Amino acid sequence: MRSRIKLFPFLIAFICLLTLSFATAKEKDRALFEENFKLYRQLESNSEKAKRSETWDLVGSTFYRLYSQNPEWKNAPLCLFAAARVYDRKSLRFKTPEDSEKALQYSREFVKRYPKDSLADDSWLRMGRILERRGEKKEAATAYQRIVYGMEEADTYEIAKKKLATLTGAKTSKKAEPAAKKAPPKKYPKGYAVVKKIRHWSTDDYTRVVIEADREIEYTSKMLRADPELKTPPRLYVDLEKTVISDSVNIEPITKGLLEKISFASNRPGISRVVLYIKDLEGHKVFSLPKSEQNPSFRLVMDIKGAGAQPEKIFAEGAPSHDKQGPSLKSKVPEGEIASLKQALGLKVRTIVIDPGHGGHDPGAVGPSGLREKDVNLRIAKRLRERLIEEGKSFGIENVYLTRSTDRFIPLEERTAIAKKRKADIFISIHCNGARRKKAHGIETYILGFTDDQTSLQLAARENATTTKGLNELGSTLKQYILSAKKEESQQVAGYVQKSIIQNVSVKYKYINNKGVKKAPFVVLIGADVPSLLIETSFITNPREEKRLKSEAYINRIVDGIVLGIKKYSMQTQKVS
Repeated sequence: MRSRIKLFPFLIAFICLLTLSFATAKEKDRALFEENFKLYRQLESNSEKAKRSETWDLVGSTFYRLYSQNPEWKNAPLCLFAAARVYDRKSLRFKTPEDSEKALQYSREFVKRYPKDSLADDSWLRMGRILERRGEKKEAATAYQRIVYGMEEADTYEIAKKKLATLTGAKTSKKAEPAAKKAPPKKYPKGYAVVKKIRHWSTDDYTRVVIEADREIEYTSKMLRADPELKTPPRLYVDLEKTVISDSVNIEPITKGLLEKISFASNRPGISRVVLYIKDLEGHKVFSLPKSEQNPSFRLVMDIKGAGAQPEKIFAEGAPSHDKQGPSLKSKVPEGEIASLKQALGLKVRTIVIDPGHGGHDPGAVGPSGLREKDVNLRIAKRLRERLIEEGKSFGIENVYLTRSTDRFIPLEERTAIAKKRKADIFISIHCNGARRKKAHGIETYILGFTDDQTSLQLAARENATTTKGLNELGSTLKQYILSAKKEESQQVAGYVQKSIIQNVSVKYKYINNKGVKKAPFVVLIGADVPSLLIETSFITNPREEKRLKSEAYINRIVDGIVLGIKKYSMQTQKVS
């Protein structure tokens, strides 16, 4: 018995030593992970380091080793995904088929082990591209099909859909059937507006419906409460004066959410009525958007909030005001402990929707050398998504979405609806500024609000594709939304982001003009009901800033600043019911 008692202290010491060793190993893995990502980012931006094949090998093998040591580690999926990406990039740079095979192998391993991870669709897309480059079209089509027929909500869906159409279209050998005779165009009463489309987006507690017509419409709207005796749900209807609804209007099926049904008919001579059937109701707003050069349709927008919606106030202690001084981030509790506590209690920003401004036939502002704003916005947004996926989990970010991942046009009202459908906690619209004066330069961040500043109004008019007169016509509508917008929260996150961008960019670049956080009536921010901001990353019309916007290093500085600002806001947020 004595010998057992003597051995007991040694056993305790041995267990403690093992625990300490395990903790030390975890710390080493975390440090190695961070260092390897730094080296990887240098490969992406540093042409000298990227010339060395062995550096790519070192980064790729390190990522894979970190994953294989502990596949259950929270960063393991990202390590495996990054390993596949590194070898894919290496194979393209050095024309090495063995690296292409390794990238394909790692991507297959990823979708097998982590099929529900947010990067699974990107892995399937990489597999399709590699197989397509190798001439294995059938296998490539199978990879794209996994996205098209199972990941419809993925941001890679449109790319995969086009790829699949190209591959399967090339195999089609059927003779084209003779085209059916076109029916003569239907004649509508002279001076009447014609409704061409009715679009909708819905979640459990929110619905946005947009009616598109070829000209401006006078309208009246009314809300009808639920009638228990007749067993009818709440309904919102709009009567459209001197309007007909085209026979070609086809409403997408309503499968789930607050919206139950949309019906339309000619209510009485000269009046068309559109009725929305809703499960429950807390409030609604209706407003119109005029035709523009970018969008030739008049749009009537109906926003409905369900009775089940539980608004929650999010605020950040020590958040910055609208001045350029930024926040004080001092805290008595260490940052790591704050993060752990908030994670345990669920007090964190989880979902971010990033909106690359303009796109498709709308190029946005254009620089002196022809650089287009829409292309820069998309580059910044994609890089921001990557960085938030890489680092966001450490401060609560679980989902990051883009409103567009390709060069396509999306109406302003649809961008906000996407954010609502994705249940965004923060909505960020990415833009480049433009001015007639080539000397105009700087970085500024906007939130939704009224202003008397003519420069801000002109900028909002340009981004809204309207005029300052058009903004005045939106006045009463904007007032409804601004009163219910997350003004304080938007101001806080905008302050953090603006300050972080300026600090991060100023380290490497001279003549950075901090234009601060401002308010303006941007349509793209209307109705988001979450902290929302629009970042004018630089003036693309300024020759010096246009040159910088072509640089990966400058883009990375801006993106890292945005990520840091979101991190600071996320670490400081608290939810109060």
